[in-house]
Amino acid sequence: MIAERELAYRLDPALWVRHELGVEPAAWQKRFLRAPFGSSIIALTARQVGKTTTAAWAIAHHMLFTSGGLSVIACPSQRQSAEAVRRVREFLLKVSAEFRTDNVYALELKNGSRVLALPGSDESIRGLTVDGFIIADEAAQLSNDLIAALSPMRARRPEARFAMLSTAWSRTDPFWTVWTNDDPSWMRLKATAETVTFFSEEFLEQQRRLLGEHNFQREYFGIPGGGESSPFNWTLFERATLIHAPLVRAGRAFGPALEDVNSWPSFKPLIIAHDVGRSRDRSTAVVGGNSPYGQRLLGIREAEELPQNQFGSARAGALATVDRRYHSNALIIADLSFDPTYAEVLLETFGARVIGLQISGGGDGMNCERRPVKYGSIPVYTIGRSYLLELFHTELQSDLVRFSGGVALRRAYEQLANLESEFRENRRVYSCSAGQHDDLGISCAMLAWAARHPHLESWLRNLHAALRPRKPREKFNWAACT
Repeated sequence: MIAERELAYRLDPALWVRHELGVEPAAWQKRFLRAPFGSSIIALTARQVGKTTTAAWAIAHHMLFTSGGLSVIACPSQRQSAEAVRRVREFLLKVSAEFRTDNVYALELKNGSRVLALPGSDESIRGLTVDGFIIADEAAQLSNDLIAALSPMRARRPEARFAMLSTAWSRTDPFWTVWTNDDPSWMRLKATAETVTFFSEEFLEQQRRLLGEHNFQREYFGIPGGGESSPFNWTLFERATLIHAPLVRAGRAFGPALEDVNSWPSFKPLIIAHDVGRSRDRSTAVVGGNSPYGQRLLGIREAEELPQNQFGSARAGALATVDRRYHSNALIIADLSFDPTYAEVLLETFGARVIGLQISGGGDGMNCERRPVKYGSIPVYTIGRSYLLELFHTELQSDLVRFSGGVALRRAYEQLANLESEFRENRRVYSCSAGQHDDLGISCAMLAWAARHPHLESWLRNLHAALRPRKPREKFNWAACT
């Protein structure tokens, strides 16, 4: 390669793509390729406009012209990341690059420059130092934890470029949060159907009929799903954590702040809401109950995510650890929606203190069925997920909920604030966007449902009967019968 041409290619990746790969990049692709060192880039694209190809061009160029460099690609799954690395390999082969390592998840050239396909989770990717490109492809489908693990990879190499590329998904995912903020440090690129020219009117109309208006707008015009933001706004949280003016109990000169959950000596009754996690979700224990002072207030004192990857008796044991901190006399409200066999373990561990909840698409939480298990049965109530959240939202709007404060409870409310909501068939439907969790938030709603339930008194009678010490059996002298 002539020295002047090599210098031109080194300085202008778009020129290298045009002459060496034989492709004329679109205007938005040229801006991406020519982004200065240290740039933060976010690109909102339609389907099939070449976002992964653009990232692969940029990485291939960096690998050819930077000895010992490192770039990484993260997608929702490692299989997708590997496919992106394969695209990089195609372009490197086209310019006759020489490989030292060539496998599904990693490439290394003889100049020591590498690209890695990262898994779609944050557990095993921390600690990398990247000087080339950090690519978050389909970033709207990535978790906040994964995005948080990618960004520090350039802490020691500020010249690295961090890029989030995605089609639209929801209004609360990590990609859209960045796209809509006013941070001037981000280079914003848009390549949707109204800005590119290769989608014909016939093709777009065909896609509209095939996908439906909602999905069509999301996939081709960058309009995310979720018609409305969550009604769980932060004003409600601030009101629920605000300690109101202290009230003095009758007959006392001084009294506790009756609306301060931390000052309550107990709850009436004490309730632990236990959401049973799936896949990467964590099971939870949220502790609270009604005010002991006769006010119609619900207090939520503690929220805890139990250790991951625990099942059956191990998970019940982790919940029992929380229960013991409160003298093992709490009413246990357990979500049995995804693990019906867990009811048997709960009954063995906590006895008649357990009330089951089946969270589904419908139901008002009033109807109960006795679910038989090995040593008895557990009452299980069916309630719609949206109905459950609406009940909790109503309690918050009525200023009847008090949070004790703290990081965990703020995280629980953040999960509620990040929910998407839209109206379907005259009812509001809540959904959790990709990469988000709602386990702590749902647990708070479960606790509120139990504290206001008309069957609460009967549950307490069973609870007191279960906790009452058994009278020892009278011993008989069989000799007296002979």
